[in-house]
Amino acid sequence: MNDQERERLQDQYPSWHIRRPPTMECLVATRLGRPLTQREIYYGLCATIVEDSYELLGEALAGQRKIEETL
Repeated sequence: MNDQERERLQDQYPSWHIRRPPTMECLVATRLGRPLTQREIYYGLCATIVEDSYELLGEALAGQRKIEETL
């Protein structure tokens, strides 16, 4: 796991827990805090994101932030 990339994303998105599960090749980001409402889910917010690379995970997290800003 590239710790620098993980730390950069973690600093950029502190409301998410970002990790690479030890038995998997993917990256997982889990939203911290309260559960999402039905409205938030309807508009596209996710509680967990799974991606294959730091680049894709960063794009997905940026997309989540964009949705959050519009709600």
